[in-house]
Amino acid sequence: MYTRILVPLDGSSLAEQALPYAGLLAGALNIPVSLLNVFDSVPPQFADPGRGLYETQITASYRDNAIDYLQKAGSGLKQSGVTITADAHEGNAAEQIINEAEKDPDTLIAMVTHGRSGLGRWVLGSVTDKVLHATTNPLLIAHAQDEASVNPQPTLKNLIVPLDGSPLAGRVLPHVEALVPALGLNVILVRVAASSDDYYRYVDMSMGAAIDTSRFDEYSHQAEAEAATYLEKVKEQLSGKGVTSVEERLVAGSAAGAILDLAQETPDSLVALTTHGRSGVERWVLGSVTDRLVRHSGQPVLVIRADD
Repeated sequence: MYTRILVPLDGSSLAEQALPYAGLLAGALNIPVSLLNVFDSVPPQFADPGRGLYETQITASYRDNAIDYLQKAGSGLKQSGVTITADAHEGNAAEQIINEAEKDPDTLIAMVTHGRSGLGRWVLGSVTDKVLHATTNPLLIAHAQDEASVNPQPTLKNLIVPLDGSPLAGRVLPHVEALVPALGLNVILVRVAASSDDYYRYVDMSMGAAIDTSRFDEYSHQAEAEAATYLEKVKEQLSGKGVTSVEERLVAGSAAGAILDLAQETPDSLVALTTHGRSGVERWVLGSVTDRLVRHSGQPVLVIRADD
């Protein structure tokens, strides 16, 4: 499923919090980790031809320093047996990350949600957001924590997989089939049913007519039955691929809120989902759900881009 893990680092300890998760997956999947640093272009005023200093020389020095930093940052992974490569590019951080990942569509990008700003460092929050919305590669995003709270050797026990019943949302399943055996994870399939407020809002917008409130109970029972049948089919599909430790959860409420609650109640979990699905009373827009999970989940999130 993945041929390498690309970890962009900006020189900050917060950005380096992606390394333990990259190492965990790389070790389990037996794939290399590529470390990348993107540095700013050299301002022309920094060059001084009179002293023999030219932009090309300064750029080369920046690149050498960046690669030295990356080698040191990845030394722990290397000692654990993970193959490490390091590279540095000049230019726009998000563009360079996306371009580097696109060299191999099976590259998994691993980033945190923010880093420190300053000369020579990019604001990783905005960069991560740009990469999230522009890359076609799978993206693993961990929420940056206070340094005192960082676990240098994180563990993953569960894979939470939100599904809305759409074929697009189901495109996360091949990734589930690849990750679960390698990491020994328990799968939690989640289907979020519409609340009564969602139902009435949808009917009001789509029908433009008076709402018969007695119909919600009828709809709710039917929707729950269909959702349960759908989750059971997915479970059978995974079982056929050798994924046997699977739970099914049907919960009501807002999609993002319900998934965030479940992630909070289930420590050592990875949430995996596609970026969007079909909208409607039974199906939530995965794009907005993904944004909320990335911003607010304390658990890492694996985002898979689903083609239209």
